This record gives sequence, C-alpha cells and structure tokens, in this order.
Amino acid sequence: MRLTLEPRAPNERRNPLLYGLAGLGVGFLISVLLGSLTPVGVTGVARAFYVDLSEPRFWLLSLPYFAPIAASAAGLALAYRAGFITIGSEGQVILGAVAAYGLLYFKLSTIPTVLALAVAVLAAALAGALYGFIVGILRVYLGANETLVSLMLNYIAVALVNYLVAGPWQSGPFTRTEPLPDKFWVSGIAAAVIATIFIALLEALYIYTRLGVAVDSISRARRAAETYGINPGRAILAVALLAGAAAGLGGGLYMVSEQHQLLSLGKQGLGYGYMGILAAWLAGLRPAATIAAGLLITLLYNMFVSLQLQGIPASFVLAFEAVIVLSVLAFSTLARYKVVIHDG
Repeated sequence: MRLTLEPRAPNERRNPLLYGLAGLGVGFLISVLLGSLTPVGVTGVARAFYVDLSEPRFWLLSLPYFAPIAASAAGLALAYRAGFITIGSEGQVILGAVAAYGLLYFKLSTIPTVLALAVAVLAAALAGALYGFIVGILRVYLGANETLVSLMLNYIAVALVNYLVAGPWQSGPFTRTEPLPDKFWVSGIAAAVIATIFIALLEALYIYTRLGVAVDSISRARRAAETYGINPGRAILAVALLAGAAAGLGGGLYMVSEQHQLLSLGKQGLGYGYMGILAAWLAGLRPAATIAAGLLITLLYNMFVSLQLQGIPASFVLAFEAVIVLSVLAFSTLARYKVVIHDG
C-alpha cells in the first residue's frame, strides 16, 4: 500500500481559508500537548497562548512587522506563480527602509508631515522596485539564475546599511543613525492598513488584468502562452518590479512605524523578507491570502519572546512555531490535493 497526493478536480476543491483555520487549530492543539515536555506543563503552555492572543497590546505590538512580511509575501506570490523564484525581498525591504529614512531625515523634514511620509513611502516602493528590476533584467536578457542573483543583492543591501551607519550617517560612537523626528512616526495600525490596501491592489491586478493570465500561463504552458501573444520576458520584468515594489513599500512602512533609525545588520539582514517567502508559500501563492499568512507569521514572530517570558524554553517555542506552520501548510495543501491510497 502506498499513499500519493493527487490534484482535486476544480469542483472538488475545498475552501483553503477553512482548511487553513483547521490546520491552525490542530497546530495549536499539538503544541499545547507538547507542553507536557516543558517546565510549565500543558496548562502553562495553554495559558501562555491564551494570554498572548487575548491581549490587545500583543496584537498591536505585532502589527509593525506585518507590513514588511505580508507585503513581501504578496509580491513574491506573483513572482513565484510566474516561475520567477527570487529571494531578493530581504534586500528590497532593507533598501526601502534606507530610502524612507534618508529622505525623511535629510530631505523632507521641512515639508508638511503627511506629504513627506507619502513621498518617502512611495520612494521606498520605487527603490525596492528598481532593485528587483535588476534581478529581472539579468534573468530575461542574460539568463542569470534569479535565486543566486537576488541572494547576492541581499548581501549588498546589508553591506550598504552597515557602511552608512558606520560612516556618513553614523550618530555618536555606535553604529546607528539618529532616530527620525517624532512627527514622522506612524502607528502600526496605519502601516498595516496601507500594506493591506497595496496587497488588495496586487490581487486585483492578478484577477482582473492580463498580467494574471500571463503569470499563470508562462509557468504552466510557456509555448502555448507565446502562441497566444504573451511575452514571457515582459511578464517576468513586470512581476520583478511589482515584487520589489511590495517589499520596498514594506521596508518603508517598517521604518516609519517601528524602527525609526538604521542599525547595523548581520548577514541575515532584518529577516522580514525571508519570512515573506514562507508566508507566500503558506498563502498558496495568492496575493490576497498573504494577508492571513503574513499575520500568522507576524504573530508567531512576536510570540518567540513573549512565550519565553512566560517560562517556556526557546527551543520549545521554536518547535511550537514549526508545528503550527507545518500544520497550516498541510491542511491548506489538502484543500487542493487529495490523498489517494494505492494497493500493492
């Protein structure tokens, strides 16, 4: 006997949101049961989850991370649907944050606050788009591997930040910049709303424009797409721009809602762009679904510290988060695939 996964027929497909919620519930249940292995026990783990998820402050403190994670995921969802496997969202998030900080601190401090913030966030999106476009150009015209190219560009973005905070933008003896003026600080709620609106626009582009057809067709039936007049190169460049813009926007929103200054970075960067990769796959590569997936990853990221403060060892917190993500991913997959048992 062997088990295989086979795609469901269109009329057999289940609601991915309901299946994802079921997976979330199962993941939390397994995590609570695993709590028997921790010093606080099953009841301690259950209480820790309840305390976090029932506390409005916990949700509010999580929101600033939602913007870079969910926005990156939405752009990557389009890119991956087109077969453009970039992991450059991390560098684009960083570059968006740099662009927003540089403009607000050095250039826009004298103009009206709302206008300055709008210009800075748009500039962040543009910076991310241009950085992503580099990857697209190299893929389309030189045949370069977008995964490797985008990874190298991530390291360049990290190096740029470390140069700025230890050089021309350094403030005092530490490798960091001066914080942005208070008037440029926005709430996590505002950042999350802007990111959600942008994600909705990406979903609309995917559903209602020719781009959505091009994105799906070039990865599934490239020759047929070319026969019907779809240019794969243009589609790749379009998703490279959009994915970069989404990540850059997320970086700009993170700068004005949470970080407010540039700090020295390790090789992994901020990490939110990489989390966006996980959120994109968790969302089934649908831009709209990255809102829920991004929120889940955001909450789990914030839980890493809060659960430890309630007596749960870090190793177990990581195990809980892995169980929850894998459970959601497994159940979401079952919405589109079915398990078939073969005899012999």
